[in-house]
Amino acid sequence: MRWCRLACVLSVCLVACGAQPGSASRPPLAEISPSPTTASPSPSPSPSPSPSPATDAPVAPPTTKPVTFTGLPDGSYITHLHSTCSGAQTFHITVLQTLVVRARGGTIEVSSGYFGRGLCVIVYASPTLASVLTTRRI
Repeated sequence: MRWCRLACVLSVCLVACGAQPGSASRPPLAEISPSPTTASPSPSPSPSPSPSPATDAPVAPPTTKPVTFTGLPDGSYITHLHSTCSGAQTFHITVLQTLVVRARGGTIEVSSGYFGRGLCVIVYASPTLASVLTTRRI
């Protein structure tokens, strides 16, 4: 009985000091090398379905916008883009498409980048750009 009590006291002391019974014969935990494990082959990823362009693709703003003129005589007219609503060539930015008027109305397409900048579409009454038929601020 004394022997058993002595063994219990020693075990309690060893545990309290951080040692465990039989630890003198084992290497410290840091020195234990992990057992080699074979890596199991990972399953190959299944191809994901490609996203539908109709639902995932953002809708781009239109590259052109229509500019409509009404109440003009039927015919074909040269149009320019100017920095101000004046037919003077000092304000010229670019030549636009020809405006074709039928039944007193016609429409041209203008690049959307020109809108909202205070620019003007100039419709010339003559091919020589001598007179302005009408203007439209865009």
